[in-house]
Amino acid sequence: MKELLVSHIGDIDGVSPIILLKLCPIEFHYQLLENHELDDYINKILVEDLSVYDHIYITDLCPSMDLLSKIDKSCYKEKFRIFDHHVSRVEASQYDFVTINLKECGTSLFYQYLNTKYNFEENVKNYVGHVRDLDLWLWQEKQNILAKNLGDLFTIYGCEQYIDTIYQKLNSNIRVSLNTFEQKILQLEKERIERYIEKKEKMMITFQYENYHVGCVFSELYRSEMGNVLATKYPHLDFIVMINSSGGISLRTIKNDMDVSLIAKKFGGGGHKAASGFSFSDEMRSFIIQNIFKGAILDENN
Repeated sequence: MKELLVSHIGDIDGVSPIILLKLCPIEFHYQLLENHELDDYINKILVEDLSVYDHIYITDLCPSMDLLSKIDKSCYKEKFRIFDHHVSRVEASQYDFVTINLKECGTSLFYQYLNTKYNFEENVKNYVGHVRDLDLWLWQEKQNILAKNLGDLFTIYGCEQYIDTIYQKLNSNIRVSLNTFEQKILQLEKERIERYIEKKEKMMITFQYENYHVGCVFSELYRSEMGNVLATKYPHLDFIVMINSSGGISLRTIKNDMDVSLIAKKFGGGGHKAASGFSFSDEMRSFIIQNIFKGAILDENN
C-alpha cells in the first residue's frame, strides 16, 4: 500500500510535504498543482480505484465546498486528510477530514500530523520552522534570512532540484544551511531581483477600484518580493496587483486594515489577508486579444 500526496506547485510550503514523506519509510506518489487545477484533479481521481492508497493527503490547497461535500459522501472519505491555512478556506474546517489553521502553514500542519507517527529528528523540525516563517511572512520580524534564502533557492532550482537538495541535507541529519555555491548564486539572484523590480516599477499602472487605490504591474517573476517592495515604497496604495498571463493574478498588501483575500474571492480565488490571488482565465486572454486586434475571431479549438 502507498500514499498519495497532492500539494501546491508554487512555493516551498507546497513542495516541502514531499520532502517530509521522503524522510518516512513509506511508498508514495505525488502531484503538484496550481490552485485552479485542484478541483478538476480530485474529481478525476474520485472515479478511479483509490483502494491502492492508504491515505490521500492534500496540503497547502483545499478543494471547493462543493467538492468537499462530494468527498464527504464518497466511499473514499476516510482516506482523505487535508491540511490548509488560507483564510478563504476557513469554512472547510466543518469537515472532520480537513484541518485549517491560519497560524500555521501547510508544511507545519502536515509535519505535526506525521510527527506523531514517525518522530522526526530535530533538524527536520528546524527546517519546517523556516518554511513556516517564510510562508507566513514572519521571517522579516524574526530576521530569519535563511527562510528567505530557501524561498529564493526554490526559485532558482525549481521543484525537483529543490526537493532533492533539501532532502539530502535533512537525510544527513544536519540542520539545513547554505553551502558556498548556494550563497554565491543567491547573491547573484538578489541582484537580479533588484534589477527586475526596478524595471517593473517604472511600468507600474495605478488606478481606482471600488474605494481602493491600486498599483498594477505585469510580472511573471518574484511576485512576493515585488509586491512587498512596491507596497512599502508607495504607502498610499491599498494593494498591489501583479499579472502573470501564463499563470495567475497575485494581490499583495502591507496594510493591517486591508484583506486582499476578499478581493480575490470575487474572482474565484483566495489566499491570505495580505497575499492572495486568482487564476488568469482563458476568457481574460481572449478579451485581451480581441481588444488589441479589433474584430478578431478566435478559433474554436483554442
